Amino acid sequence: MALFVDGPACTIDDLTDQDAGLLDVALGTNINVSRKMRLAVEEIGTDLKLWLNRPRPVLELPWGPALHLSHIVVTPPLKRWEVMHSLALVYRDAYFSQLVDRYQAKWQQYANLATDARENFIASGFGLVSDPVLQATPPILSETPGPQPGGTFYACVTWVNRENQEGAASDPVSLAVPDGNLMTVAVSNPPANVAGFNVFAGTTLAAMLMQNDVLLPVNATFLYVPGQMTAGRLPGKGQEPDFMRPITRMTLRG
Repeated sequence: MALFVDGPACTIDDLTDQDAGLLDVALGTNINVSRKMRLAVEEIGTDLKLWLNRPRPVLELPWGPALHLSHIVVTPPLKRWEVMHSLALVYRDAYFSQLVDRYQAKWQQYANLATDARENFIASGFGLVSDPVLQATPPILSETPGPQPGGTFYACVTWVNRENQEGAASDPVSLAVPDGNLMTVAVSNPPANVAGFNVFAGTTLAAMLMQNDVLLPVNATFLYVPGQMTAGRLPGKGQEPDFMRPITRMTLRG
């Protein structure tokens, strides 16, 4: 699972699964759906911060130090909240842009569904990790002489912490390599808590398999040899929660 701070956990495909006409509406009203998804994450993040920062009951204090947004894992209820809130924002802007009644109805429908999703998230609680591993930045691809035919190759990387927990994969990048050369993969700006990285590469986006047998040091440069690794796994989805924390509904007395 991705971390909340990695960015929108939902995709445009997730939104169109809920609303098949979304892209036509966005095109007709000049709405950038990706921006609305990012805005939804920002607004949800404000709620999450309030819950994390509120005073905790005495029985919760032994659970450890204060938590931050970076510790939150995107569980299915949280992802659904992102999807519904994103759709509500799109149709809100569509309505105010065109003043079309059907857009207002859609806005209200998705706003209500976002409220329901928020309540489901509250009921399920936070999914949290103790040592968050951020999504990796895209790798640096280069070429070096090697006795292989060329081609277009794809790669992504993941960070791994000292507990062998793997973060979400970076966005994939590609490199056109001429004949007589091989592709190299390197990383930059590693977080302080990571022990190394994994490389996933292949000749298509759908078949980027893990290439390294052991964890690579952050200062290593990996040499990708097409066809050398045929049984590696595909990139994972990121960290699973280490534990769940209830979201306590409480009223402070003055």
